[in-house]
This record gives sequence, structure tokens and C-alpha cells, in this order.
Amino acid sequence: MMGRQAGQGAHHDNTRDACAGTSSRQPLLGRTTGGAVKHAGADGTPVAPTLDLLARAFNAAPNGFVLVDAAGRIVAANAELHRMFGYELDTLVGKAVETLLPETLRNMHVGLRTGFFEHPELRPMGAGRVLHALRADGHEFPVEIGLNPLSGPHGDLVLASVVDISERMGLELAFRGLFDASPYGMLIVDDDGNIALANRIVAEVLGHTPASLEGQPLSALLPERYRGGHGALMGSYRNTGEPRMMGQGRDLTALHADGTELPVEIGLRRVRWQRRTVTLAVVSDISVRKRLERELRQANDNLQEFSYVASHDLRSPLRGIADLVEWIQADLGEHAAPEVARNLDRIALRIQRMERLIDDLLSYARAGQAAIEFTLVDLEALVRGILEIQPPPAGFTVVLDINVPRFLATHTPLETALRNLLSNAIKHHDRPAGQLTVTARVDDSSCQISVTDDGPGVPPTGRERIFKLFQTLTASERAGSGIGLALTKRLVEVHGGRIEVISPVSDGRGACFRFWWPRFPRRTSDG
Repeated sequence: MMGRQAGQGAHHDNTRDACAGTSSRQPLLGRTTGGAVKHAGADGTPVAPTLDLLARAFNAAPNGFVLVDAAGRIVAANAELHRMFGYELDTLVGKAVETLLPETLRNMHVGLRTGFFEHPELRPMGAGRVLHALRADGHEFPVEIGLNPLSGPHGDLVLASVVDISERMGLELAFRGLFDASPYGMLIVDDDGNIALANRIVAEVLGHTPASLEGQPLSALLPERYRGGHGALMGSYRNTGEPRMMGQGRDLTALHADGTELPVEIGLRRVRWQRRTVTLAVVSDISVRKRLERELRQANDNLQEFSYVASHDLRSPLRGIADLVEWIQADLGEHAAPEVARNLDRIALRIQRMERLIDDLLSYARAGQAAIEFTLVDLEALVRGILEIQPPPAGFTVVLDINVPRFLATHTPLETALRNLLSNAIKHHDRPAGQLTVTARVDDSSCQISVTDDGPGVPPTGRERIFKLFQTLTASERAGSGIGLALTKRLVEVHGGRIEVISPVSDGRGACFRFWWPRFPRRTSDG
């Protein structure tokens, strides 16, 4: 228990005598390397404490204390130490201190104890190592021990303070398990700027092992150009200590083991760890996100550019062709040959389809950005409004089964998505009469809306394809642009929802287009 101690010393039979002595003896605890122990009187004048007071303070201490002589015999042990080791009160006095150690350590401890008494000093025992003690029931447990040499007429003694750190070790093991299992890269950095602990994720991301990172300066993970100012920035952060993102507004990169740079996001927080304040850095590899952002930005730029071309460079000449056809029809009048008149009508019809396609493309491009104006939507009223403007053909009926309260939503995108699904169900029906059913239910934070028809349905091979641009199921559908369902999917997803198709619905026929639309406004962290 001592670390190093030796020599011979006095031995007393009970705790009170060991602490207080008798009237003819000097108190064992009356003098330490720190000087005389005193307390203040009523007038504030320092007064030497009574021996009884010292004995009671010794026994009432919340930590375990054991007083050992140079021969390794326990001279005194307080109540907490007896409780900690599972012994009855006053049963440890007179026993060898090695009784409190695991058997495998006892012989080695005798030599260490001898060495301690040759060079006594106030210090922790076994610095940097986990020490273990032995309970009366044979179970080992981790402890921390502080050693305080005492000199007096009773010989050389050492007062050892003992703390059971089982709970702390359990918490540290739990912390280490969470730290290592975290899906985010984590570093613990001490105030000298060195990495004290690194988990597997951050090590793998940067091409290292956790062990190889520990002890290295954090600046080793930074590109050379950032290292000069890094120390001052971290010093400034330690002074404030507020949780924050590192390098806000700037693109941060970390240095990979192969010399390449990796875009990262880093969150900083000051935490207590192993009885000191350190900096916890949470490191996220955002290289994939950055690549996807670039690809998405490029795709959106291409779509915007195409939309501009479609809007200006295509629409103008198309309008010119339409005008020429109208002039030719006007010039020929009623004298045009039937074949010529029929061909001119076919040209006019194709021009109208091209204009409609351009309009659809522009709508698709504009759907890439979420609307931000929210209004209180009555879903049943919204669907009835669509049917009033675009009533279904004769022979078709629309059944409404909408049971949701009004909710905040972006009105126009939701209306557009529903209009497309209703018109799509009618347009692609294979019979002159049919029935459509619109149902709506509350689904947690979303409104689940379904448009079901009794048409031919969607074959399994077409369920993914129908949501892509310019995709139709059969050649007979070329009257459509092939953009309606793609536009609907884009509108639903950009506003935080999702869409699916279920087919067949009943008796091998029908399709159900079901989508989820958020019932509550959502925002992004940059908005």
C-alpha cells in the first residue's frame, strides 16, 4: 500500500491510542510534513486541537485512512477504511499492510515499502498506473492512494489515504466505450495542444490508428498553411470555452496520412476528463457531402441553363413556325387541298405539344427550390377546387375520403402535385368510365394522401421508371410529355416528403399513388 517503505517502528493496539496517544506520549498525528495541526478559538486565535478531536476527525473522514509503521504494521485505520475493505471496526490494527493487497503483489510491495522509507516524500502512489486492493471477501477493486510520511517520537510512519475508484473506473470504461463506438470522429486534446485520446472513426478517416495519434500535437493533422495561427486560435477558444463550430464560414480541411487534404467539420466543447479540463473535438468527414453538393449544384445549373434555352432559344422560333402555319392556312383558305390542310393541322398540333413540353420543363426546373410561404390548408377544399377548374370527363367519378384537420403547408406546390396525380389517373385510364378515390390521413408529422384509380395499373418494371423525365409506359402515351409524375416527385421530395406507387390495387387492376406531405413548417439551419 505504501509504494516504498522500510525500517522498524512502534505498534499500538487500538485506533484511539494510535491517533491520540496517552498523557505521557506525543500524538502520532500531531505533526506532519506540513507543520502543526491547529484550529481557531472563539476569538480567532489559533489553538492546538484536543487529541480527542483529532481522533474523531480521523474516524469521521469520508476517505479511507490507514497509518502504517516502518515494519509494515497497521497502527491505525479509520471507520471508512474498514468499511471499504469489508472488515469489522478495529480488526485491522496490528495486521500487516500487505493484508490489504492482492496476494500476487505482496512480496513486491515489501521491497517498494522499504524504498519509500529510504526516500520518504508526500506523493501519490503508483502514479500513471491503476492500483488494486483486496477486500476481506477476496474481491479486488481499483484504488487511488496518497502517501504522507510522518516523523515523531514513535518512529517513522506513513499516513496513506485510500479512495475506492470502482465507480469512477466504471464511468471511464463506459465513456471509453461510447467514445470508441461513436459514429463521429472524436479527439480529446489537452491544453498543451496534444491529442490525449482518439477514437477509431477519426483515425480511419485520416489514415491513422488511434494509438499512433495519441500523444501527437493536434497541429500535425492540419495543412501546413494553417499551423502558424492554430495555437493562438485554440488559446483564444480555451479562454472562452463556449461550445461552437470551428472555423465558421470557412472551408476547413484536415491532413490525411497520405498528404492529401480532406474537407471536415469540427465541433469544439470544453469538458472535464480525468480530473482536468480538456477540449473535445468532434470531427466529421464531409467529403462525400461536398461532392454531392457540387454535383447537385452542377445539375441545377445545367437545368437552369436548359430552362433558359428552352424558354428563349426554343420558344421564339417555335412561335415563328406557328405564325407561318397560320399565315399559310389563311392564304390557302377554303381552297387548300384536303391533304395539305390535314398536314397543316398536324403541324399545328405538334407545335402545341412542343409548347406544352417547354412549359412542363420550366415547371420542373422551378420545382427544384422549396417554396417558403406557408398558409393554412383545408385539404378537402383544395381538392374540390382542383376538380372545379378541371372537372373529370363524363363517366368518371371522384370519391373524397379526407379526414385531416387543416395544416400549414405551401399551397401551390401541394396543389400542383395533387392536380398532376388526378389528371394522370384520368389521362392513362383505358376505359371510358372509371372511379378515382382521394384519401387523406394524419401520419405522425405528415399528411398521408393517396390517389387511387381503377385503370390498367402500373407493371412492376415501370414503377421506378414512371417517376423519371420523359418516361411513358406505352407508345400510345406520346400525347403526354412524360414530365408530370417526375414533376410531382420532385415537388414532394423538395418539400420534405416522399412518394410511392402501389399496383395492382384490386383484381389485377388499378394504381395507388401515395405521398407524405409535412404538416408542420420546416426550416434548415442556414435559414
